[in-house]
Parts: sequence; structure tokens; C-alpha cells
Amino acid sequence: MAYNYSKLDEDNLKWFPNDNSCATLRTIKVLHGQIRGLRKATVDFCYPITAIAGCNGSCKTTVLALSACAFHNTSSGFKLSGRKQPYYTFSDFFVQTKEEVALGNIIVGYEILHDRWKGGKAGAAWQHRIKKSGGRWNNYDSRARRTVVFLGVERIVPHSERSVSKSYRGKFKSGTDHGWEDNVREIVGRILGTDYISFSYRRHSKYRLPVVAKKDQKIYSGFNMGAGEHSLFELFSIIYECPDGSLILIDEIELGLHEKAQENLIKELKEVCKKRKFQIICTTHSSRILECLPPESRIFLERSGVETVIIPGISPAYATGKLSGRRNVELDILVEDEAAKLILETVLDKELRSRTHVLPIGSAAAVMRHLAARYKETKHKKDKILEVCVFLDGDKSSKKIEQINLFIKALENPTEQQKSKEWVEERLLFLPGDEWPESWIVKPNDRNPFYERFERELQMSIAEVDDLLDSASRAGKHNEFREAAKILTLGETVVASHLIKSAFDSAPEESQRLIGFIREFLNR
Repeated sequence: MAYNYSKLDEDNLKWFPNDNSCATLRTIKVLHGQIRGLRKATVDFCYPITAIAGCNGSCKTTVLALSACAFHNTSSGFKLSGRKQPYYTFSDFFVQTKEEVALGNIIVGYEILHDRWKGGKAGAAWQHRIKKSGGRWNNYDSRARRTVVFLGVERIVPHSERSVSKSYRGKFKSGTDHGWEDNVREIVGRILGTDYISFSYRRHSKYRLPVVAKKDQKIYSGFNMGAGEHSLFELFSIIYECPDGSLILIDEIELGLHEKAQENLIKELKEVCKKRKFQIICTTHSSRILECLPPESRIFLERSGVETVIIPGISPAYATGKLSGRRNVELDILVEDEAAKLILETVLDKELRSRTHVLPIGSAAAVMRHLAARYKETKHKKDKILEVCVFLDGDKSSKKIEQINLFIKALENPTEQQKSKEWVEERLLFLPGDEWPESWIVKPNDRNPFYERFERELQMSIAEVDDLLDSASRAGKHNEFREAAKILTLGETVVASHLIKSAFDSAPEESQRLIGFIREFLNR
């Protein structure tokens, strides 16, 4: 389903790539060497909130760690309780035992939007962190200054399971409020749908304990909070303690939260980003988190052998399918027959095939009637409906108006003619050529790609390929592939695949047209 951009999304998309005042992180590149599974990897950040999804072991947390190491800070800058320094170094995240291979010969590049580069320049520039084999990481103090906070999964551990908190439970005392406590109380209340009437911290040494009260309930502390509730109070307290323009890194942002709370959390974080120019990078396994963010916010990491593949702008449905290990179709493609299905499946790459389902329906009229039925579903069902588009044979392209009229007639609702016409025109495309698809395949304008492929794959001469194409073109409507397979004594699907690939190699603009049309739906 298409993502519905809010005014808040549009505002965040507008300021984020253009604001130099916050030392915004735009890109991370592993230029040389390997850090865990990341090698020659590029991660771009295109929205103030970035959600990184992926299966376990896909290097999601590694990206968070690299992000934390992009910046330095002043000695008086904000730091989490218990940390010695107000900044992070690679040794905070990348620790090896004696048995493990130490990191070495690594170069990591960071593209940062900044207004305080040396020489007074403002805009995007690159900084690099380098570690030679057996050496140290270079020049931490030369990094751009920015407050960075890394929140790992330990943040959700409730105080009732923290031995330190339990040992000090009688020593926590009231302190001076900072003035932001009511703001935090209201935000967490909106996220959880709870009416809190008070929120404050009790403190002892470097530790603190949240204490809240609800209407008609007594006061209760972090010892009696759920993990999600506690983590929200801590997250937004930290946000208010940090200066504007800070970078917040959150591992598994959805932990402890039900889906509606996840939705509300993202909405509140979008507001924070707009008002205070924060940048938030998080990891997630939640499809709801991805659904609440625009495509510019979503990144999927996937291991392929020893490499990590980075997929930006992934749809929530596609990500969910990958995380579950099951195919999760996002788009139904309606075609007339098996030949059209084979043509499309041959043209599409593995990713697009996994996200689509090509359905041969029958005649063009049957396809348009089926499409009309799908249109009715979108009007009467409240649940999400799988998106759909149509590819008719090329010989129907001259009768496009007739096909649309068949669709409108099948609706049996004249009051919706204009709206339904716009809907079907967005979803209707034609296969190449002005004849049936098989005829276009075996009658190319340029036979050179056929010569090259059939010589390489089947050891055929130019003369033999010419005879094959000529015989196939004389075989009669829809018999072209069968005749070619008969001549070569090979399976019809195998021969058809070679013919289709050769035809689109001779007319690459056609494959680009088909693929672009499909991607437009998947990226909505």
C-alpha cells in the first residue's frame, strides 16, 4: 500500500538534507577492510528518523555503533549516567578476546552536513576514521562535535531486575526537578494512552528511579513499571536532557511496546525531530515501526554469503516477508496467458519476482472484469487490499479505450466513472509491440543479441539462429515458442527464456519501461 505522507513528514524531509547547523550524519561508507559483516558498504540517511531492519546477524547494531563513532563532544557535553566520556569510541563497541582477530586495515568514511568546518566552510564534507593493522583509530578529537546517545537493549530491564537498584531501594530521595518532567509525562501518556498526573525522579548517587502517579491510583515507582513504560520515561527524559540537534541511537526501538504504542512513539519522535532538529537511528524487527515511517526512512540489511546487502526504501510487507522467511507478495500482476507470465517473470530480477505474483487470467476482457472486481474490493473492505496492476498484450494497445470501457461497464456503477477511470489508467500497461507478445519476441529489429546468446548458450551459428527465428515467426499465433522448442529438441520454457532475454537485450528500453512501472507501485 502507498505510504501517506503527512505534513510532518514533508516538513522533516524538507529541513533534514538542507540544515548545516546540527552536524547531520548523511552517509556512512566502509571504504576498506571489514567490520563484522560490513565490507564496502554504504548507508545513506535521508530522513531524521532511520529504521534499520534485518534478520539477526545482519549488522544492524554495527551500523548504530559506527554512527556513534562519527562524532566527538566537548568535555562538558551530555553523557549517560555511568559513562566516563561524553562521546563514544570504537572500543566501546568493538571488543575482541585473545582468540578473535583484531580489527585492522579499516577505513570508514562519514559524510556530515556541518557549518563549522575549518576555514569557515559550511555544507557536506567527509571525515575518515582509519585503523591500521596493530594500530589505533586515528584522531578522535578531530571529529565533528555533536551530542550522541546510544541506548542499547539493557534500557528496558526494569528496576525490579537490577541488583543495584534493589540494593539502593531505601536510599532514593527526591531531588530538584529540571522543568521538563511535565513534558515527558504528557508525551508518555499520549504514547501509552494513560493519564499520568505526576512524574519525577528519585536519585541516589549516579542512579535514578522514576516515580509516577495516575488518576485514582497511588504513586508507584520504576520497581513496579513494565519494561516498555520504564523505557519510554527514560528515552524522553534523555531527549529533554540533550541539546538540540543531538543524535539518538536506539537498538530494537519497539521492545516492550504494543503496536499502537509503537505507532504513537514514532509520531512523537517525528515531532521532536521537527522542533529540535534531532536525528534518530534505530534498529527494529517490527513491521509496524516500518509502516509508520516514509520509504526514505527504511533500510533493510541482508546477509548474502560474507557480504551484507543494503536495501533502502524497503516496503514493510517485503521486509516482513524476509524477516519471517516467507514470501510476502505486495503486488498482483494480471496478464492474459502463460506466455505473458513467462515474459514478465523472465524480465524481472529476483527481488521483484519475490515481491510480485503474476496471474494469467484469460482474455483481455476477462482481465478487465477481474480488475473491476478488485476495484470493488478496495471500496468495500476496510482491511488493506493487495495492490494490483495489469499488463495486456501489445496488440490491445490500439484499443486501450475499449479495454477501459469494459472495466467501467463491469463495475455497474455509472456514478463512479471518472474516479474509476483514473484508477484503471494508473494500473494498465501493455507488453511490447503492436502484435501478440510471442510475435514481438521472434521478430526483433536487431538480431545481434540473439546471435550472441544462442552461440554462447547453445553453440548455434548465425545461419541456424536466422532459420530458428524465421521458422518460429511462421508457426502461427501463439505457436512461436513451441515451434522453436521443437526445432531445438529442448523444453519449451528453456527455449522461450532464451528468446525473451535476447529480445529484451535488443530493446532494453522496453524492459526498463516494464520494470519502472512495477517499481512505481512497490515504492508507493
